[in-house]
Order: sequence, then structure tokens, then C-alpha cells
Amino acid sequence: MTTATLLFLKNQRFWLSGPSTLLVSLEIMLAMAVWFPAGIGNVNNIMMPLIMFPLIWSVLFFYTYLTPVMQRAWWLLLTLVAINSAILAYQFLG
Repeated sequence: MTTATLLFLKNQRFWLSGPSTLLVSLEIMLAMAVWFPAGIGNVNNIMMPLIMFPLIWSVLFFYTYLTPVMQRAWWLLLTLVAINSAILAYQFLG
């Protein structure tokens, strides 16, 4: 393998739109099970995050990939991680 084939690993947009977006989407999905109401059958808080995961991921992916200001996208992802981490910490430690 030449260095030209692995050049995308040095691109900041790759890391922002790829693994970072996936991890933030998964954390939102985990926290969503906490704050989403259970519903009549007591399964809405489990099923809705699973159903909405592709939508959450695609919105974050396209925003981070198409934004001209990378810093704003990083701050958005960090804010989402902080909010959802606080929700999960409150649920499991509180």
C-alpha cells in the first residue's frame, strides 16, 4: 500500500463524518431509551431509538460532511455527547 491510498486518514472531515458521527449517534440512541416515554406496551422507549437511529445518523452525517465550518460541527457533536452523557450518568449513577 502506498501513502496515497491511506491519505484519507489524515483528513479531518473523514474522522468527523465517519467514526465520530457513528459514536455520537449510538450515544444518542442509548440516552433516548432513558428519556423517551415507555408508551402503552412499555416498549416504545426501546423500539423508537432503534427505528430512529438511521435518521439520527444520516442527519448528523450529512451536516458534518456538508458544513463549510468544521469547528461548528465539532462543537455540535461535543455538545450532543455532553448532553447525552449527562443523561446516562444521571440515570445510572443517580
